[in-house]
Amino acid sequence: MSVNVLIDDVGESSIDRAKKLLAGIPHGADKAVGSALKRAANTGMSGASKALRKEYVVKAGDITRYTRRKLHFVAAAGVTTVDMEFRGEHIPLIRFDTRVSADGRVSARVKRASARTALDHVFAAHVGKHYGVFERDTDRRFPIMEKLGPSVPQMLDANDDVSQELGDKIREAFEERLDHEILAVMNGWRN
Repeated sequence: MSVNVLIDDVGESSIDRAKKLLAGIPHGADKAVGSALKRAANTGMSGASKALRKEYVVKAGDITRYTRRKLHFVAAAGVTTVDMEFRGEHIPLIRFDTRVSADGRVSARVKRASARTALDHVFAAHVGKHYGVFERDTDRRFPIMEKLGPSVPQMLDANDDVSQELGDKIREAFEERLDHEILAVMNGWRN
């Protein structure tokens, strides 16, 4: 599953200023803008992680581990946009707030606002090196299916406020970072 977050107008005036300042350096503006966008994307990812962790009981490392992101930069017709695409697989339920009691009963909570729920017919086990919570499909011992929580794209898609916050953070980080990257190219710190 994937979800796209569109950030309109990341700073056309800043990009024009970078092009003017770095006109004498071959590909200087491209290097500065590219580096600033990468840094802004990382800032956006950490901002998205913080915002998601306010709603869901999941660790930042798990959000990063189960998510891939792609950054698309489009400058056309006087408007510069960044399209950040999040792709990811479902996060195993054991990575959320899941507890296994001494007698083997499993209870789990995915959202912070909800209470932990007991899951009948679910058990925790090691399958190879992977530890997770599983459920049998039939009355037989096998096959078993792992219980999964939502993916990061699903969490982002369900929360419009997170997408707005993500766009604002990326815009701010890009503006701040571009000045530093222009200086780095001018001083020869970026090859």
